[in-house]
Amino acid sequence: MAKYSAAEARAKFHEVLTLAKTEAVEIHKHGKPAAVMVDAMKYEEFLDYVEDLEDTVAILEHRLNPGDPSDWKPFEQVVAELGLDNLADEEV
Repeated sequence: MAKYSAAEARAKFHEVLTLAKTEAVEIHKHGKPAAVMVDAMKYEEFLDYVEDLEDTVAILEHRLNPGDPSDWKPFEQVVAELGLDNLADEEV
């Protein structure tokens, strides 16, 4: 990972921006990490990956402790709450 001071990153912004397309660039302020610059597409991929991991954790937590079945919602209710009840009527 490339590292720049905040002043250096400001002075060489085009260089830092170009470098961030291929690798993460750490920006330091007063000698300590303050920010990381990454390619926008890589950032979106990272967010998607984190969301998938959070979903996986939620599923695993539910499998370990499914809770009281009397608290579960019927499938039809979940479909309606998500607004998916009209999808069955649409042609594919």
